[in-house]
Amino acid sequence: MNVDNTRSKTLGWLGALAAASLLASGQVHAGAYGLAVNELNNFRITTSAGTLSLAGANRNASDSAFFQGGVAVNPRAVNTGPAANADVLQVCSGAGCGASPQNHYAPTAALEFARGDAHSFGNMLTAAGSTVSAVSEAQRNTVGAASSTAGDTLTGSVNLTLSSAGFITFSFMGRRDLLANVTTMGDKSNVSIMDIFNISCNSASPVGCLSKANADGVIFQFAPDGDANNGSDINGNHGAGSLDPFSLNMTAGTNDPASGRAFTNGFAMFSLTSNFALPAGSYTLNFSKSTRTDIVVIDPLVVPEPGTLFLLGTGLAGLAFTRRRRPS
Repeated sequence: MNVDNTRSKTLGWLGALAAASLLASGQVHAGAYGLAVNELNNFRITTSAGTLSLAGANRNASDSAFFQGGVAVNPRAVNTGPAANADVLQVCSGAGCGASPQNHYAPTAALEFARGDAHSFGNMLTAAGSTVSAVSEAQRNTVGAASSTAGDTLTGSVNLTLSSAGFITFSFMGRRDLLANVTTMGDKSNVSIMDIFNISCNSASPVGCLSKANADGVIFQFAPDGDANNGSDINGNHGAGSLDPFSLNMTAGTNDPASGRAFTNGFAMFSLTSNFALPAGSYTLNFSKSTRTDIVVIDPLVVPEPGTLFLLGTGLAGLAFTRRRRPS
């Protein structure tokens, strides 16, 4: 019995088995997921004196979805008035579309998709305020990229008129849900939320408005960052501070299976009041809220996991031994 020949064949089979296991391991573990949800309820703008009114504005809800290798989906937008509803249709790309209904702001149990959805209902100048929601979500297990965006903005010349001098307050109940995870080292998942509200000077603003503004003409800005010491005066006066129980504006990401990211909060009260009384007159109101998800799944053979590296080493060693023992 030729022991060397038997041993060579055995190691050759081990090498082939290790290579097959490497391929199978890479295929099973590939995958990336990202979710960014941003919801505001009872979003209101109020004043300590007089009344507020809005005119000349467009409310824009928009979203987009991209899934490499899937059907291209272009961003869609709905432009209405400053106090009207704006509900953009959900967009989705990839084989997993159809698992989530319109205006659904929770994780979806589906694979291979990217979706974006946003809506804004109600009037921010009434007691009930408005509801503004946006979600971007993507999941894929195949090699390639996927991304989604969703958000709500006020665009154009948004005239906020104050009938008499008064302090301005932004307030709302807000929640966030950020999830980013991958199952193979090197895959990437990045998610983000960004909310910014401000009031700036325009050509019809009272005399002296620009003296309180920054270089961009902004005199009052609210960017919920979780820091109660941040004031509302754009010039740095932190006297009033803000009620920010947690930061709505953040980015999370990972490319490591052992370091998933999750930041989830229920609804909590956010508010900020200007540090000075704005004189009566016209100003420009701007707000922008957005969510974004970007994921990339690489070829699993490019960056093998430690276990697959061991299998690869075993396979190469076995094949090398087989070749070295082969009779000349």
